[in-house]
Amino acid sequence: MSILQGLPPTTDLGDGITQIRLPMAGNPMRYINGYLVENDDGPALIDCGWKADDVFATLEAGLASCGYAIRDVRRLLVTHFHMDHYGLAGRLLAAGVPEMAMHAQDWEVLEEREQIDEDAVIDAWLARNGLHVEPEDDDQYQRYDLAKPTRLIEDGEKIGRLRALWTPGHSPGHLCFVDAVSGRTFTGDHVLDPVTPHVGLWVDVERDPLGEYVRSLHAVGALETSGALPAHGEAFPDLARRVEELLAHEATREAAVLHALDDGPRTAAEVAAMLRWRARGDRFDDLPSAYQQFAVAETLAHLEHLREGGTVGRRDDADAIRWERVSK
Repeated sequence: MSILQGLPPTTDLGDGITQIRLPMAGNPMRYINGYLVENDDGPALIDCGWKADDVFATLEAGLASCGYAIRDVRRLLVTHFHMDHYGLAGRLLAAGVPEMAMHAQDWEVLEEREQIDEDAVIDAWLARNGLHVEPEDDDQYQRYDLAKPTRLIEDGEKIGRLRALWTPGHSPGHLCFVDAVSGRTFTGDHVLDPVTPHVGLWVDVERDPLGEYVRSLHAVGALETSGALPAHGEAFPDLARRVEELLAHEATREAAVLHALDDGPRTAAEVAAMLRWRARGDRFDDLPSAYQQFAVAETLAHLEHLREGGTVGRRDDADAIRWERVSK
């Protein structure tokens, strides 16, 4: 069966926007959307897929269907640093794309990754929070070569017909792009439908990613927009409705995390094991290892957000980090 399951490789969305579906073999998301946006000074490409020959070939074919070669793309705009959005950036620059742009905070993350053994740091953090990870050979989450952006985008900056909106949460430097021509918003991974975007705390830093995400949701929900163009899945018309659904989901999840601490201190992994995961409500113990890691990271984001709000405390014991209610 085709990874696109009957969907065409490209779709003309009108107003000078073409959706190019780039495959994600072995990933349940199936594909990521690259968006070709016509501009007076040449087309822009929003996101580019991970580093793989089949993705590059699909992108080449999608551009060719619009009458362009790779070298005709004026700029690559990266919504965030995750490899399915950024992975081909270095290859595109080498193939003649003159400009690649992203937010400074995400570039800082990529630079820091080069200085550390990231897998070891994450594994140690998860272990301190009750989840001991076995090393895996899967390189699905390493599919990019470090490529330095030629331009760093600031919140509110205009790039042709697009206005950048800084929406931290899913990543520190996540960007959405508001299109002045169509009135639609390219939401990256900030707002997806029906999937709930991942917001996790993967390392021990003084940061409240869930708080950032909620504030960013409110900012996007206040936009006057005629629809959303997400990085995964298909376009949907009512961005404000989806934002309200995501805010309600996060509030419900926060209450469940807090309730899990009613009987005393727990590690994040113990809290995660008391929750249900994915749309079908899987038990934590039934999740594959990679999904358990995402689940604990998401639980940590909720716990840290509750700590920021003063209802949960963090206890750094010798054997593990535990979280406890400080008020009821």
